[in-house]
Amino acid sequence: MMSFGQLHGLTCQAILVLMCLICYGCGGLSGAKFVFDDTVAIVRNKDVNSLPTNLTAIFTNDFWGASLLSEDSHKSFRPLTTLMFHYEYALMGLNAGHMKFLNLLLHCLNTLLLWRLVRSLYIQEINTDRWAIISAALFATHPIHTEAVSGVVGRAELMFGLIHLLCLLLVVANVERQSWTSIALILALTGIGMLFKESAITIPISCVLLDYFQNGYYMLPFRDQERILRTRLSYLVCVAGTASLLLARLWWQNFEAPQFKEVDNPIAHNEHILTRVLSQQYLLVMNLWLMLCPQWLCYDWALGCVKLVTSIWDLRLQGVIGFYSILLVALMHFRRLPGLMLGLGLTIIPFLPASGIIRVGFVIAERTLYVPSIGFCLMSIYGFLYWYDQGFNKTHWSTMMQGMLLMLIAVMMMRTRQRTIDWLNEEQLFKSALQVCPDNAKVHYNIARLATDTGNNSKAFHHYHRAIDLYPAYESALMNLGNLYREHGQLETAEKFIRLALEVYPAFPVAWMNLGIVQSAQKKYSQALASYERALSYRANYAVCFYNMGNLYLEQQLYAEALHHWQHAVALNPKQPKAWANILTMLDNRALYEDALRLSSQALTHMPDEVSILFIRANVLGKQKHYMEAEALYKRVIQLAPHNMLYHTNLGVLYHRWDKLQEAIEEYQTAISLNAARAITARENLAKLIKRLEREAQMKHQ
Repeated sequence: MMSFGQLHGLTCQAILVLMCLICYGCGGLSGAKFVFDDTVAIVRNKDVNSLPTNLTAIFTNDFWGASLLSEDSHKSFRPLTTLMFHYEYALMGLNAGHMKFLNLLLHCLNTLLLWRLVRSLYIQEINTDRWAIISAALFATHPIHTEAVSGVVGRAELMFGLIHLLCLLLVVANVERQSWTSIALILALTGIGMLFKESAITIPISCVLLDYFQNGYYMLPFRDQERILRTRLSYLVCVAGTASLLLARLWWQNFEAPQFKEVDNPIAHNEHILTRVLSQQYLLVMNLWLMLCPQWLCYDWALGCVKLVTSIWDLRLQGVIGFYSILLVALMHFRRLPGLMLGLGLTIIPFLPASGIIRVGFVIAERTLYVPSIGFCLMSIYGFLYWYDQGFNKTHWSTMMQGMLLMLIAVMMMRTRQRTIDWLNEEQLFKSALQVCPDNAKVHYNIARLATDTGNNSKAFHHYHRAIDLYPAYESALMNLGNLYREHGQLETAEKFIRLALEVYPAFPVAWMNLGIVQSAQKKYSQALASYERALSYRANYAVCFYNMGNLYLEQQLYAEALHHWQHAVALNPKQPKAWANILTMLDNRALYEDALRLSSQALTHMPDEVSILFIRANVLGKQKHYMEAEALYKRVIQLAPHNMLYHTNLGVLYHRWDKLQEAIEEYQTAISLNAARAITARENLAKLIKRLEREAQMKHQ
């Protein structure tokens, strides 16, 4: 028979999981897409979506797929997170819904671990069962977690949280004795955690803090506390282990600091020390406020969301003063409120890497608050229970407090569910950000980029111009606006904006390449070549630039040079379909059919479903009268792109040559039905074929 305690525990766990599922299930997973950072870290990351597994690349590249030793690297070294994404890709392909579901499972697990941790704590004058279930419920439903759970790249935070909680549970399990096995295991788990998320370096310090409170050292006189902190060997080992892991991590990246642009974090790049210090202090309060009142949430808090604090008379500093005043009062009474101080410490310690101590590439990132929110939930509910117990004998007081708590959890769940829907796709995500930060240049830039991808050019023009108005030195927005003008044939305007981008950032290889494309379209061939060469001087192995140089030589009818540069492009990056298509087309036009077949076979090993390569290979096979192989390829091409008139026309031509006249007629008719205006070849061939059949019919009658 199951005991009452066991039944109670299972019921609590079931309720917590159900809360997580209500917040993030169904609507948060159905129709889910990769959004924002997911695109770079997963969809475009070769370390994730290339087979066979390249462990060397995964353990030498950063989280975004760039070499860790590259000047452009953000030094975000999370190989185990990348490896998780890679194996999910290998098993299920790039499926955002499946990956987000795994994030949800991890969040459920972390919620249960938090519940178990708090139940295991020994804190005087508090019912840990109540503290555990309410803290875990707040953690399960808090809207600040939406980015970490609904954004696939939040996996790093979820794994950090999982390992963090496991280590804290190890501390509680060995609180009465100094277990060297558990200390070694904590340091080993910290090292593993750092391979999921760098912030895991703080885990041993959190463990020291928990051990300090669990052993009741806070009740001792200050002199005895200082002696214990200085002489307790396990604490010294944890500190030394943390320092060693940090040194190993820095050594792996060759002790090179990441280079972030001002657009990523204007505060860190400000030249005035006072502005940086005041603004950073205000950001600390902003992060706390987002956990306290998660009404205004934004996927990117960069340009325009948080104005710099440039003066000590800025009224926003009242919040900073208030925060430090409360902190000071709490420290003065920390013996009376140990649970509050434990929660405060577990909030601050995991947040330290994102607090401005080191330069980071963001202003505020909500997903970095996932682990600090563990301490915040403990602190908040401890405070709630403290006040609840003050009026425990007053029925109206307890009823009011219980009602407020239920209302809080309900509001949190509704807000989280609403925010989860925002994270379903980029259009909704960017739209929600615009409501919070209408003057954020990066939000306008991302809306413009998405509008360009979906063909809404008027919207793209508007938001690119708005981004530049808000931040005139936004080089990416200037370059993309130039590209948009180029696509609309306004070459002079395009050149103007791309040159403005280069004035802001002269070592911008993509902008130099795009300037070369514009100059090539203007027939300024020598200037275009110089621009391409300038791009290559900043990025030597720039495959797309070599492809465009090949196009430049083709326009000048320098065929050998064009072929050479296209070949160089595919040698650097075999997944260059346009370069492969140009190479194969040139070989086809020169009747070098065997070379075309050999190279097309090579290209298809890298891109087995690339329609342009399959189509050219089918054309070559048809010319060599390998009709059955050509037919199979044409049918595969049509299966991949069924509404392309050209593919049906060429299959009709194949059947025409093959003397399968009825099949040829059907394909010509399909081509005409798809695009009558452009299906000139299909219409002419169909007319010829019908006349031929009529003549043959007349001859039979004669």
